[in-house]
Amino acid sequence: MAYCLPADLYLYGLPRGALASSGRLADSANVADSTIALDAHGFATGDAVQVRPAAGGELPAPLTAATTYYAIAVDDWRFQLAATPGGSAITLTSAGSTFVVLAPLSIDAAIAKASRMIDDMLPAHVVPLADPVPDVVRMTAAELAAAWLLAQTGGESSTLTSVYDAARRRVERWSRGAELRGPNAPPSAQLSTGGGATRARAAVSPWRRYGGIA
Repeated sequence: MAYCLPADLYLYGLPRGALASSGRLADSANVADSTIALDAHGFATGDAVQVRPAAGGELPAPLTAATTYYAIAVDDWRFQLAATPGGSAITLTSAGSTFVVLAPLSIDAAIAKASRMIDDMLPAHVVPLADPVPDVVRMTAAELAAAWLLAQTGGESSTLTSVYDAARRRVERWSRGAELRGPNAPPSAQLSTGGGATRARAAVSPWRRYGGIA
């Protein structure tokens, strides 16, 4: 279960437009084998890819901007594109010129990661939480997901950094057995904060297993 919606990321601190990805200029496109050259592209077969023309450029036909394609890795500097995951390579009929390749951010995946991390840090409650989740959980999931996504773009936001730090401290407190309170607070798992299981979770903060913001 996802503990927040994509719109919540902006509601709880992510600046509008902050997740825009500049991408990288492709080196070239080859009609002969329908490959796109981009040194150290980093794509694995099946990764989502988008393309868009740079100023004054054009896309290789029949590719279109704002469409999600799926990479077929050829080697470290060339790849092809498929219309569907696991599909065959799209035949390029023109090489285009001056176009950008980018990997779209997966907001849903970031929200899922934040939600499961919160589950892992709530020893005081039975998880996953039932809907509707407490507002503080929805806020925390949105703050964590927003920070992770912004880090992927290489962007910065002083406001979001302070929000993320507060979310991290909140989650660490939960991991030590603090119960959720307020409207929609879930029932307690009836774990004693002095019990061995809770002490074991507190001794090595689960936060470290997620590598912080990385």
